[in-house]
Amino acid sequence: MPYTGPEPARRPLSSDDITDGIISTADLADSAVTTAKITNNAVTAAKVSSDVSQLGKNLIQNGSMAVAQRGATITSPTNAITLDRWHAQVSGAAAITVSQDTGVAGSGFAYRLKVDCTTADASIAASDRVHIRQVIEAQNLQHLEYGDASAKTITLSFRVSSPKSGTHCVALYQADGARSYIREYTVTSADTEELITVTFPGDPSGTINNDNGEGLYVTFPLIAGTDYQAAADGWAAGFDFATSNQQNLLDDTANNFYITGVQLEIGSVATDFEHEDYGTTLAKCHRYFWRWKVQSNASQLFAITSHNSSTNCIFQVSPPQPFRAQPSTAVSDMAHILVADGANVNKTFTGQAGYRGADGTIVIQLTGGTGLTTGAGYAYRDASDALYWDFDAEL
Repeated sequence: MPYTGPEPARRPLSSDDITDGIISTADLADSAVTTAKITNNAVTAAKVSSDVSQLGKNLIQNGSMAVAQRGATITSPTNAITLDRWHAQVSGAAAITVSQDTGVAGSGFAYRLKVDCTTADASIAASDRVHIRQVIEAQNLQHLEYGDASAKTITLSFRVSSPKSGTHCVALYQADGARSYIREYTVTSADTEELITVTFPGDPSGTINNDNGEGLYVTFPLIAGTDYQAAADGWAAGFDFATSNQQNLLDDTANNFYITGVQLEIGSVATDFEHEDYGTTLAKCHRYFWRWKVQSNASQLFAITSHNSSTNCIFQVSPPQPFRAQPSTAVSDMAHILVADGANVNKTFTGQAGYRGADGTIVIQLTGGTGLTTGAGYAYRDASDALYWDFDAEL
């Protein structure tokens, strides 16, 4: 018998009426869900599976500490790059060794950056500072829209093990705007790796130029004298990276500080670390530094040369990536580089310099030779130890 009563009340279907799993992909017609049917902010980072890759979200390079072209251990750096893209600044009585250490089992990371305190600084002067930082290229940050009312919030996440529990600091610094923002975070247990997440609001009054210079410093202080201290949780003028609550992490030679999994991304929610293959990370690092490992065998040809005078010769090198800027060049051993000149006479040189061409190639000039015959020749090595050139265009 047909229903003859009053018409049931009608209301829009809400998400509360739909139980989990009741609608499958088989229930949806092709193209049934379109961009126009999804309300603003309906899909958030929290609703995206960690299995879904978000390529390019991490503004940090080599955050997994996998690439170490300069070597796995850098002893007593004062103002130097250690693992690729990671800079150690040391000023004061403390001394450190920075190395590429094995990651903690179960963390998902094969490597982490280790800071080993080799000389303690128990009494910090106002100008003392020791920190690990990365400088992000300015033109890679234009989508943050600093200097505009729509400046983006960004979130920093990292895995850290500190010799002390309690208050620690991390900071951003705009090189063009000379403005800093300091955040405090708490380490729960000493000498235990834990995941830390902090959020930085965008800076409507900030400045990040659209160029290949310094954009943002991301700084992890281990020591910070009063010259580099300021209040937390606000953009302010000055090059500061800690509050007065920052602990001295280098007051004992038994202290070790570890960090890995560093990720900086747009938004107020930290998502899973963007793991990328080693070749991709290495290619990004090559924009800033390339160690050209020429050869390890004696009497092996490594370049065809052109002799443009009786004292100098040149040869061309093609780097794997265009450099950020004109790189400085350094060679591991000048003494055993020989060049056979146009008359097939071996010549030695005392100096070298590199020049970047318009096409991105590098011309190396060997200087300080004598009696070269102009024309073509070839360069080789007369010793068996490894020979390499360093090309450095770091920020």
